Amino acid sequence: MPETETSATGPTGPTADVPEDPDPPTTPPVPLPPNRYRDRRCGSLRARDIGSEVRLAGWVAAKRDHGGLLFIDLRDPVGPDAYLPAADGSPDGATGLQRGHHNARIVQLVCHPGSEAFEVLSRLRPESVMSVAGRVVGRPPETVNPKLATGAVEVDVSSVEVLSSADVLPFPVERDSDAGEEARLTYRYLDLRRGPLVERLAKRALLTQVARRHLASRGFLEVQTPVLTASSPEGARDYLVPSRLYPGEFYALPQAPQQFKQLLMVSGIERYFQIAPCFRDEASRADRSPGEFYQIDLEMAFATQDDVFREVELLFSEVVSNLTHKHAPAPYPRLRYADALARYGTDKPDIRFGLEVADVTAKLGGRTELPMFTEAPAKGHAVRALSAPGAAGRPRSWFDAFSESARALGIAGSWLQLPPDGSEKKGPLSRKLTEEEIATLASAAGASPGDAVLTCVGPPPSASVPLGQVRSALGLELGLADPEMLAFCWIVDFPMFEKNPETGGWDFSHNPFSMPQGGLQALLDKDPGDVVAYQYDVVCNGLELSSGAVRNHLPEVMERAFAIAGYSRERVARSFPALWNAFRYGPPPHAGIAPGLDRLFMLLEDQPNLREVIAFPLAQNARDLLMGAPAPVTPEQLAELHLQVVPPKKV
Repeated sequence: MPETETSATGPTGPTADVPEDPDPPTTPPVPLPPNRYRDRRCGSLRARDIGSEVRLAGWVAAKRDHGGLLFIDLRDPVGPDAYLPAADGSPDGATGLQRGHHNARIVQLVCHPGSEAFEVLSRLRPESVMSVAGRVVGRPPETVNPKLATGAVEVDVSSVEVLSSADVLPFPVERDSDAGEEARLTYRYLDLRRGPLVERLAKRALLTQVARRHLASRGFLEVQTPVLTASSPEGARDYLVPSRLYPGEFYALPQAPQQFKQLLMVSGIERYFQIAPCFRDEASRADRSPGEFYQIDLEMAFATQDDVFREVELLFSEVVSNLTHKHAPAPYPRLRYADALARYGTDKPDIRFGLEVADVTAKLGGRTELPMFTEAPAKGHAVRALSAPGAAGRPRSWFDAFSESARALGIAGSWLQLPPDGSEKKGPLSRKLTEEEIATLASAAGASPGDAVLTCVGPPPSASVPLGQVRSALGLELGLADPEMLAFCWIVDFPMFEKNPETGGWDFSHNPFSMPQGGLQALLDKDPGDVVAYQYDVVCNGLELSSGAVRNHLPEVMERAFAIAGYSRERVARSFPALWNAFRYGPPPHAGIAPGLDRLFMLLEDQPNLREVIAFPLAQNARDLLMGAPAPVTPEQLAELHLQVVPPKKV
């Protein structure tokens, strides 16, 4: 039976001279229907409520015994106020998220010794749940807590009902307490209760609301596509679902709604969107969650690449302005894939800072006594250089690590140190180049005394890749990037195909459903390695947020493109029967993109890992520590699905 107490207690401080509410709500709170547990939210109490009788419910966040008086912090759950739109209908992220913040959900209770309520509360462990009744009183001026939204008041407890008791916690649930990731994932419900995660979930809910409202205002129709579908080769491994009714046959969870959204274009829907779940059986990374993720899936009929760019920039502008105070310049610059690799050493560049890779092939290639530079042009290789600011004094091990990383990629790397006092240069290049050549190299790379110059020689565009890795590391280490800027950019003109180093054949380098620039004629006349597609990525601060493309909607172009990648006509028809047939019945030209919701939110929140913006993520090893998945199933379940488990052979 719940424990209750009805003894009255007096106020703990004067009600006069209490400061006015420092944070009056600018948006009406969501009404709370009274019930037997509560008639007010803990975080809603202010100086204006002094003298009111209230009933509250929540978790015991903390307990303090001060000379006989018992003080308890009672914490609300995160309610709808955490992401409430403003009264005029526009989103009010700052106000709503402020109400959802941990310190905006706590009120202090006070209980006097000698009462039954005191006895009950003194025995209660942290994180137990209770309902209390009492009177709102003002705190003495010297005890007002400006860090709490309710810091000017407290509740003098008259009765308490314990709704559930907590065992000893596996880790402290204070907001800033430290806990290992395994424990956090195993007890995710406690981790969420600590505050930061659930506050981010409230903000994530605001993101989806803003996106839905904006896209609907732009004429996009939200359509839910199937989760059980057919397996198709889209780059990653499928998650397969065995069929009970059709022995030996399988559904697949969609890697993306790619084919369905193209079929919607064929069906006559002009603009489609969906907050779409996607499933890929691939390894975990900081910016990629194993198993499942969500994307803001878009597709537009009678649309060009520029139309997609305009809609995405408008969408991101709306999201950024509502969820962060960061600056996001628009329109976004466009970089050709080859140029991005050459200048930044990556197709995911952080353009918040310069420090670009220099092409010194024309200035040094074939013009020095150094064989790797001299022979570069004849081999079709490029000579690239990067200035490393202030690196002249770095240890030899730093330069050796760079050379090793370049060698691992099949690139010849070398280096030169320029001492700040103008003394003798150091490094392998100092012994191979003349003073004039060193000056030319330093000038081209933008290096000054005290810097180092790193060089790479290899086939373009990969020659810049090792330098791009160093550039990214230096950007972080030296604080070169403005943390208040979101520097979006478009990477365009991706190659349609890439050589498979193992088979020697051609693979699709990006989305196989993309339209080649030049159409069918380009596929017939050009070497596959020279065919450029209408494919594009949107990148921000070094993080790829999405890939997209103008789609290949013509059967003859689709057939030829897949033939180059080794697909027979019969295999294409068998692998993509819906598109293969639908494209024969009047498909419009269409284009689309699918920004990753998880990645976008991770970027907006400055979080280093996707697990910090997802409610119930898998661990890095793709295990669900909370639910205990994956797990064996019973022999009866296997028999019903006509399956038999074959253990892997021991090595």
